[in-house]
Amino acid sequence: MDERARLANLKQAMELIAEAVEQLPESCRDFAGNALLNIAAEAVADDVGCAEAGRIFSRLGDLLGQGHRPPMSKALSLSGFDA
Repeated sequence: MDERARLANLKQAMELIAEAVEQLPESCRDFAGNALLNIAAEAVADDVGCAEAGRIFSRLGDLLGQGHRPPMSKALSLSGFDA
């Protein structure tokens, strides 16, 4: 799958997840972010291994610490930290 198709699929997945979170009962919405983070961390660790997942989340932590927020409408590139 080429990069453009991967990004299109990622955008569609993010939109579907955002819509699903809006459909949750209000009492559960506050927990959605943490639940999604847990699911994402497990999926990334399964996909690339724990050491690489740690590096990816460290880069994400660096970006968040600098005040950057991942946009809901597109993927946040973490590869810039690899250069």
